[in-house]
Amino acid sequence: MASGDALKVALVNDYEIIVHGLAAMLAPFSDRVEIVEIDVGSEPKRHVDVALFDTFASRRHSIDRARQMVQEGLVDHVLLYTWDAAAEFLSLADEAGVSGVVLKSQTGESLVDVIERVARGERIGFENIHRGRQSWDHSALSVREQEVLALIAYGMSNAEIGRELFLSVDTVKTYVRRLYSKLGVRNRAQAALQAARHNVLPPASRQLNRPGEAGLNSPARSPGPAERVGV
Repeated sequence: MASGDALKVALVNDYEIIVHGLAAMLAPFSDRVEIVEIDVGSEPKRHVDVALFDTFASRRHSIDRARQMVQEGLVDHVLLYTWDAAAEFLSLADEAGVSGVVLKSQTGESLVDVIERVARGERIGFENIHRGRQSWDHSALSVREQEVLALIAYGMSNAEIGRELFLSVDTVKTYVRRLYSKLGVRNRAQAALQAARHNVLPPASRQLNRPGEAGLNSPARSPGPAERVGV
């Protein structure tokens, strides 16, 4: 590849030592990737082919910043560079429009290969969550299970779901475990994503008022699924 054909890459992180370390690792491959911008604590300010975003520090904040880069349109592809690619993190990255997720165990040459593949339009690192998204229909869930799933997606805790459905917390936990098994998920965030994809909503008799609206059936809302990870 001629030097003029090198991909334009921005390196993004909150710490100077991180981005300069990445720049040094990619320097031997300057005929393939050209580091045109190093952004410490900010987003790219010019058009680049790929933004390589090191997610060191807050994972949740990283997803928000990646989504912002995608929406601003200066970056053709956002590639997250991380130590750990748990299923929930991959799902959130996928939803944010990220083009790829690559682990830090990669060598410099392997990282350049991934950057080039992402720039060609390949989606990298999402294979596991895509395999886990098995299709299911509502008939696979009982009416009660659909209610519990919808309230999980609404952001309610087990105790809040129990009060809403007049069930004990232990009974709610049993329904939650059963839902995880049927949906092939491991936590509330993944279950909420499945509910959103399949438009699972509480039945009309249990429609809840949104936060800020008055109503006799409006419990105080807990953090939403994107904010809560635990069971």
